[in-house]
Amino acid sequence: MKVVVLGCGWSGVVAALRLKSKYPSAGVVCLDKSFDGGLLRTEAVGGYLLDVGGSHVLFSRDPAVVNAITAMGGRWVAKERRAFVLLDGVFIPYPFENGIYVLPPERRARYGLSLIRALMQGDRRPESFKEWILNTFGEEVAKDYLIPYNEKIWKRPLEELSADWVYTPGRLPLPSLEDIVKAVAGMETVGYREQAVFRYPEGGIITQYRSALRKAEEAGVLLVKEEVKEVKKRADGFLINGRLRADHIVSTLPLRDLPAMLDPPPPEEVFKAAGRLDYNSVAVVGLGLRARAPPQHWIYVPDRRVVFHRYAWISNYLPEPPEDRSALIAEITIPPSREVDTEALAAEAVRGLSELGIVREKDVEVVKVWLHKYGYPIYTRTHRQDREAVERYLAEIGIATFGRWGNWHYWNTDVIYKKAMEIRNLVS
Repeated sequence: MKVVVLGCGWSGVVAALRLKSKYPSAGVVCLDKSFDGGLLRTEAVGGYLLDVGGSHVLFSRDPAVVNAITAMGGRWVAKERRAFVLLDGVFIPYPFENGIYVLPPERRARYGLSLIRALMQGDRRPESFKEWILNTFGEEVAKDYLIPYNEKIWKRPLEELSADWVYTPGRLPLPSLEDIVKAVAGMETVGYREQAVFRYPEGGIITQYRSALRKAEEAGVLLVKEEVKEVKKRADGFLINGRLRADHIVSTLPLRDLPAMLDPPPPEEVFKAAGRLDYNSVAVVGLGLRARAPPQHWIYVPDRRVVFHRYAWISNYLPEPPEDRSALIAEITIPPSREVDTEALAAEAVRGLSELGIVREKDVEVVKVWLHKYGYPIYTRTHRQDREAVERYLAEIGIATFGRWGNWHYWNTDVIYKKAMEIRNLVS
């Protein structure tokens, strides 16, 4: 039996590892155009180490997942999370409902009342993402923080988005009454405990990907550097790019793109469903600074006056952060219809960081922008039906899909690993 995995980013490599473990006698091939790690990529620019796909760290509700990933290789360190929401010039420890203890009493009371009123309403299944925010956090927290922040990320009216993704275990922190009461009283508590301590590897997040790739090679997975252009269905299996035969295919390629590669082509309704799968691109602006970083990791920025929704002191993730300089990345989402001027984005990001008092322009030594077409899947109101329609057709012709883009789900790397290890019948 020969199984070909299309796309060998993080999803593809862990799927290939699992398939080789489940079917040791099978030939498992991982096909990818670059093997560069995708969003799990790190580059050294002017002596600064920058994670160019955004801020990625390792944490999980399941310690076994963390242990398995770190055991693949590399030197990993545990870091106590120092994340914040920057609101009206105040760094509020993340998650917000725990961190309001740093605010003056009247603001603590206002946000605490907002959160408690929401909890008193009970658990109601919302019709939209905006309704979920209001139901879960209340009017005041929604208005000041979560609505402007999420509008910056998703670039869509929040009432037009589904709330399905928030129910992924561990995806988002949820407020508890005990923590809210303590925060209103000015007491420090720790929320989102599974992320309160995270792991990060020496050499940048690319180490996580490269370690898994080495394990796949050692296990006997064949790595083929080639872009997938055509997948032809035949009576005896599949022919990829006119030359590579497969009995079974597991695709981690974007679900939106795969139908156009198929021969024979799928029905028109499958193309239409794939075309409705929405997404945002992401631009990552990396800065190298001749200045020491503050004791922070990542910061959420709901302020509509600045272009980025989050920035991270990536140098503080390292096992041994430099003392006299620092590396920062800022993340900007971009709808697919918008044209991008990367130089203008970089200038706007630097200007915003300067106006917020985060960096001094005279300290900026390196600026570089990386643009990724697929950054965030968008949970439109028809997301589930469209995704299932495409997946159902692919399953009918014998193609299994997997991963963040293969399944069009907003999954972290730990969730992808866990789901890969739970694979039972991905191929028949």
